[in-house]
Amino acid sequence: MKRVLLKLRSYVVNKFSVAKILASSFLFMIIMGTLLLSLPISNNREVLPLIDNLFTATSATCVTGLLTTVALEQYSVFGRFVILILIQFGGLGLMSFISIVLMFIKTKLEFKERMLMKDALNKMDFSDLRHYIYGIFKFTFFFEILGALIMSPVLIAEYDFLGGIAQSIFLSVSAFCNAGIDCFGATSLMAYQNNPIIVFTVAALIITGGLGFAVWFDYKEKLGLLVRFKKNVYKKLNIHTKLVTAITVSLILFGMVFIFVAEYNNSMASLSLPSKIMNSFFNSVTLRTAGFYTIDYSVLNRITKVFMCIFMLIGGSPGGTAGGIKTTTFFLLIIMTISDIRNEKHMHVYGKHILKKNFIKAYVVFIFYLASIILAFMTLLVSENFDALDLLFEIVSAIGTVGLSTGLTPLLSGFGKVVIIVLMFIGRVGPITIAYSLRKSTRNDTGIRYPQTEIMVG
Repeated sequence: MKRVLLKLRSYVVNKFSVAKILASSFLFMIIMGTLLLSLPISNNREVLPLIDNLFTATSATCVTGLLTTVALEQYSVFGRFVILILIQFGGLGLMSFISIVLMFIKTKLEFKERMLMKDALNKMDFSDLRHYIYGIFKFTFFFEILGALIMSPVLIAEYDFLGGIAQSIFLSVSAFCNAGIDCFGATSLMAYQNNPIIVFTVAALIITGGLGFAVWFDYKEKLGLLVRFKKNVYKKLNIHTKLVTAITVSLILFGMVFIFVAEYNNSMASLSLPSKIMNSFFNSVTLRTAGFYTIDYSVLNRITKVFMCIFMLIGGSPGGTAGGIKTTTFFLLIIMTISDIRNEKHMHVYGKHILKKNFIKAYVVFIFYLASIILAFMTLLVSENFDALDLLFEIVSAIGTVGLSTGLTPLLSGFGKVVIIVLMFIGRVGPITIAYSLRKSTRNDTGIRYPQTEIMVG
């Protein structure tokens, strides 16, 4: 068995590029998930059309949360277990699990294998990959188990013991992986909008998964300094950690205030003041690409929908389970704009110079997302007969792997579902990975350099 795995590993790694392997790994999970969900054993009632099972498998694998059916009603215990596995593998990435297997059957990894692991884990360098990937699994299972333990008393009281445990585990895994899929019914967490244990635990899991593992590794490393009462611990954090933390906190607080004001007398009109504050906080957090909701999104004010589209597009942070263009990309775009207005030649953050290639990558990611949204929006305006803003909301939610919806998902045509499936795949795999997987392996660079010129802009 070991020899077979090594031969298969050698063939795949040497035959295909890193980007193609990463993209294919998600495609493989989606296909397998679709086949499993199409089995009679996975369904409580008549098996759904293939397109709907493909939609569910894609949504679970790409940790999005959009569904064309109610998971609790349609899928059996086995079917929901398949969805849970897809969420867990999709959140961490199939290559993370394969990397663990590779490290068990091999003592030394080839350069391309290390490159594959680095890209799969969204790591900036090759240093200590083994410790890094082990740490990812430790953090993941720690937070998921802790979340399940905290929520289990509430859910056991509502369901029986085994049912409550199962619901706690499913919800905890889905929340940490920012999947937004639950087994409560058609209204997500609206039944728990006045339950602080469920609301704050799910919100905490969303945040921990969305911050990125590199941030948690840094927190853990600096925790020892904090315990020893060392001063200026914050200054010793990595720039990435400080940047991600500051942006995440700012977005959550700003979103919380906006939702509180905009929906005070609308979707939250029947709630008490403390519940309005709690639900404003939760629904701001869920815009980090989680997909759970505690208020009725079908009655949101139009300005709230526009605001949420912007925040869903930003998404979470790199190296975690969240989607979107990422908080750091958003920050680089803002910094680049401000620096250009100020006519600054160099751009800095926390006393460090930012390399030009980071801005170029941020710009490419943003343009790719924007182009995908515009193309999908124009397509669905032709194929679907729904409010334009609701369609845009659905599109941004899909490509941002958020999973929030105003109720359109089950009503989409077959063609519309295909468009959303493609968007979810793009959002999870990433535009850079997809672009690299499609390009030729050989570079078409003749070495010729042409005279410089300038083009009028603006």
